[in-house]
Amino acid sequence: MQTFFTVIKDVLRKLIQLLLKQFGVNLLTKEQTEDYLEPYLMKSSPKTHRVMPNVQNHANSARLIFRPTGAVTHQSNVWNYVPNTTNIKQLPYGGILVDTKVLCTDFESHHVVKNFLTAGKRTVSEHHIVIAPWSHYLDGISFGGYYDFVILVAAKLCRIRESLPEDVFSEAVLSYPLFKTAYEQEYLALIGFEQNRIFDSRLHEIRFNRCILGNSGHWFYPNPADIMALKKLVEKVLKPQRTEFNRIYISRAGRRRVANEANLITLLEKYNFIIIEDKPRSVAEQVTIYKNASFIMGPHGASFTNIIWCEPGTHLFELFSSTMVIDHFRYLSQAMDMTYSAYCHDIKMGNSRYALEEDIFVSIADLEKSLNELFEHA
Repeated sequence: MQTFFTVIKDVLRKLIQLLLKQFGVNLLTKEQTEDYLEPYLMKSSPKTHRVMPNVQNHANSARLIFRPTGAVTHQSNVWNYVPNTTNIKQLPYGGILVDTKVLCTDFESHHVVKNFLTAGKRTVSEHHIVIAPWSHYLDGISFGGYYDFVILVAAKLCRIRESLPEDVFSEAVLSYPLFKTAYEQEYLALIGFEQNRIFDSRLHEIRFNRCILGNSGHWFYPNPADIMALKKLVEKVLKPQRTEFNRIYISRAGRRRVANEANLITLLEKYNFIIIEDKPRSVAEQVTIYKNASFIMGPHGASFTNIIWCEPGTHLFELFSSTMVIDHFRYLSQAMDMTYSAYCHDIKMGNSRYALEEDIFVSIADLEKSLNELFEHA
């Protein structure tokens, strides 16, 4: 049954499509885009299906946080698109406009409206090959964080790089709405993009003869082939080695903090946890921290994207607020052959209008009991 918001969203989408048609623009769906690009398919990884088992709530052993879930990924594609028209360009939000058709390789194309409402002059440059990996503006809510970049952009770029001959990759330039973060610059360098080959599509209009595209799959359940491509490429450059087996606690300084964290840290220090403060770190530092972890605990947050650097058998213990329990790190930990636990107390902190921002309460007594059981034979 459709919710009120789903109905409103569908109505707005149809109104936007009708409006754009008045300007001679036709928004293709993801399915229509994939059909259109089918002749140009260069590489694909099939969709996968895995069953994730139930997860007990460590706040209450009689309850479950997650029931058994089927996680189905999408097929991952790379297209080598050589247009048979000269009427083609990349729009500021990163999407490709071919004649009257706007391709949709990611999630939606609604950001194209902003392109027409806020059109500004861009610097034009010509390049034979452009890689266009992302077509969304960053709003800091739906898109724009560390998880989004690593899973939806960096992993896709690694998939694309694996698909291209080295001479083609070295000639291609990269263009999309940049995240403008230090970790983005580091990842792009690790993947193999020099600074002079990186363009912000909001500021530059790249004219090209050939476009390399890749689709985004499931937001929470990325294709394992993409994750392994990223892991393989980054670790080949950084060459991290596991030399320790640390128990670490990942603190958060912003939203979704543990409200009684001082008491929690006092408890964790009894079990020889290292407290990882929430402060800027290089990608290499984050890789080292997670590579050398044997047990990881912390509030649900983007830092857990880094479990892709963990060794098999590492344990992730995720703390949730009472109003936000989502399973993408549960999925990712299983994909990386890790062990997974979770905790969610019933207490609502009531400190935020949005579930995304609510802080977390942890019962120290409950958690101590759980840790005693987990570490009994360690």
